[in-house]
Amino acid sequence: MRKILILMSFILPVALMAQTRPAPKKAVDRPVSKNNAKLEKPASFSYLIMHVVEKKTKKQVSALEFKFKSFDKRYSEKIFKDFENVNSVVDALNKLGQRGWELVSVENGRYFFKSRFVGVKR
Repeated sequence: MRKILILMSFILPVALMAQTRPAPKKAVDRPVSKNNAKLEKPASFSYLIMHVVEKKTKKQVSALEFKFKSFDKRYSEKIFKDFENVNSVVDALNKLGQRGWELVSVENGRYFFKSRFVGVKR
């Protein structure tokens, strides 16, 4: 009995200390510093898709027709009217570049453009 009491006098304090030890804080509990997480306004872009269609007449003279699809139907119609007299894709690309449109991609006669300044309300 005496040996059990001596053994218990050493084990009991160790067991109590192991249970009262605080748990480490998790990363989720820590608040996020506002200085490190700067919120930036997302960049807004307007888009434009130009589809080039080749029209052939009976005289075997081919003409190009440009169809536009953009962020606004009225803007698409306006550009379509401005490009009625353009006869080549290069001229159309140059004209759109002068207006602030940036060519992003080309796929099977479709030209995809973006612009940061057209149609963006400031």
